Amino acid sequence: MSHPSQGPGKGFGELDLARIERIARRFAPAFAIVMVVIALPLAALYLLPALLGIFAAPLDPHTDLYAVNRPAAMTFLDTDGRQIGHRGAIVGERLKLGQMPPYLPAAFIAMEDRRFYSHNGIDPRGLLRAVFLDLRAGHFVAGGSTISQQTAKIVYTNQQRTMSRKLTELIDAAGLEKSLSKQQILELYLNRIYLGSGAYGVDGAAHVYFGKSAKDLTLAESAMLATLTRAPSVFSPRRDLLRAQQRASYVLDAMVDTGAITADQAADARAHPAVVVDRASLDARNWFLDDAANRARDLVARAGASANADLVVYTTLEPKVEEAARQAVQTVIDKSGKRTRTHEAAVVVMKPDGAVSAMIGGVDYQESVFNRATQAHRQPGSAFKPFVYLAALEAGISPWDTRDDEPVDINGYKPTNFGNEYYGTLTLSDALAHSVNTITVNLAQEVGVRAVIAAARRSGITSPLQDNASLALGTAEVTPLELTGAYAVFANGGFKVTPYLINEIDIADKPVYRRAAPTQQRVIDADVNRDMTAMLYNVVTSGTGHSASLFGREAAGKTGTTQDSHDAWFVGFTTDYVAAAWVGNDDSSPTRGVTGSTLPARIWRQTMLAAEHGKPLKPLDRSQPPPPVDSVMMASGAIWDDESAAKVFPATQMPELPQQQPQKEHHHYTGILGWLFGDDDDEQDNSGR
Repeated sequence: MSHPSQGPGKGFGELDLARIERIARRFAPAFAIVMVVIALPLAALYLLPALLGIFAAPLDPHTDLYAVNRPAAMTFLDTDGRQIGHRGAIVGERLKLGQMPPYLPAAFIAMEDRRFYSHNGIDPRGLLRAVFLDLRAGHFVAGGSTISQQTAKIVYTNQQRTMSRKLTELIDAAGLEKSLSKQQILELYLNRIYLGSGAYGVDGAAHVYFGKSAKDLTLAESAMLATLTRAPSVFSPRRDLLRAQQRASYVLDAMVDTGAITADQAADARAHPAVVVDRASLDARNWFLDDAANRARDLVARAGASANADLVVYTTLEPKVEEAARQAVQTVIDKSGKRTRTHEAAVVVMKPDGAVSAMIGGVDYQESVFNRATQAHRQPGSAFKPFVYLAALEAGISPWDTRDDEPVDINGYKPTNFGNEYYGTLTLSDALAHSVNTITVNLAQEVGVRAVIAAARRSGITSPLQDNASLALGTAEVTPLELTGAYAVFANGGFKVTPYLINEIDIADKPVYRRAAPTQQRVIDADVNRDMTAMLYNVVTSGTGHSASLFGREAAGKTGTTQDSHDAWFVGFTTDYVAAAWVGNDDSSPTRGVTGSTLPARIWRQTMLAAEHGKPLKPLDRSQPPPPVDSVMMASGAIWDDESAAKVFPATQMPELPQQQPQKEHHHYTGILGWLFGDDDDEQDNSGR
């Protein structure tokens, strides 16, 4: 039955279809135009890679795509040739895909360009999505960039988001696809992508964040690196490790979606998330590396080489020794710093030839990059006294000659001994061992302050030295590096030392600087140096440096404490190393009772014990003291008395017992008796006041 409104024989469907046909005929031209407008751009997008490939110029085969438009890199190696740090770009090793774990490139493909292997450098779907997002936002928010486009942007163009830059990027991407295989493009991308903290490429980033080569990355670590392609500074795991681990979980999901890994592998990676390497030991190297970088730039400039080239710097740093020094500073300051009001420290360790093995410029590099080992000029106190005794030895005075502890008054300058101790008559060796101020100042007057300055200069002290009586007690300011180098002269037998941190600098595997072994220049006579070493050995065995002794390994050195304990030092050496430890405060505020025999000696001993571990015991090249008087008497069958002693020693060299206060707890024996009984007061020190 038909509806009344319908004509006979016509249904509703037939009428509607006729109406549609009339509408279609009427709007067909406009519809065709719309379809063409839509289809042409789509077709152009899909044909664009082929079109650009026709017009894109091939790459110059001589261009190093791994270095062009990248900041220069300065890579530092230790004495064993291992990487220890960087300045400028941190580039790591150029790795082939086959050298990487397969999930590492897969993580970046899953996050950045899932159709990488199926497109020709430009992904139309990605571009359409980016255009839509940009139009909706009203400005550039998405680039739709493929890995090929990102690589082209890294290598050729700047980072500005403009239409002209985008067109250039597309052309350059087509050029890459035209000249390189997919594997080569992916390798270039993974070795050039910036991943934050100065790291360029996955290997550089692996070293920065995880302390290892990209060859050894875990799945979780690879996923975390893949999160850093966009806003690497914001997403850095150093800023927020938990957030970085959460973002890495999204990468794992994407990798499961692409079939790169299984769900079980993703779950295992989440159960063992990536953690960044502890930066404490690495940051501590920065004081050394800062100084080495400055020296490297100077050496490269002198060689006339390009300052913008990648440098490989072979240094003298020994990580084991550096870490030992860092831990020693940290342990001692953490334990005693608050109680003693001591906030800073510095350590320098070098070989006797001047090669710097370790340099700690403070307690925390993150807190302060100021290098107290090279930039802080502080009074050495009694650690300067060896140069007074060196001048005396060079004047023909013997370490076993005696001097009286007498009051000093030089034009109103009246130094006293630490704790107002009185020592009577002492050999020069014992006077240095117990750091007797009065004898030292009088000795400097005896030989002449200018002779003391000359001895210090020949030993390597370059800072200004004042020609006055107080110089003998270390009132002139020096740096820890400077003082360590001066003591190195004693350690190496009396030859000139110039501290150095760099052995070689290479550019493109070719050396532009190589340190030549200098001609040995003797600055201290061999016999004098042996006497000097014997005196400093006596400081450690029976004097103020006793707390720095190395449990059976021969060591020599000197404590140093300034007035009111503003600065405290221990500087000493073995046959293998020379080291200085300084403690104090940047504002020169006094510490609470710190002397060279306390915190500095502990830092020095802890550092040196670790540095010497496993090395054979070797005696110092030192002269021997004369035998004790009673040994001479017994060997000849004589009986000790004043008359027989006079037969052995001239009257002017007769040993005398010191005048001691009966209530004193510590006795400082003089002359020959001092050699018999010594002095074990490891807390005693005489500041250079």
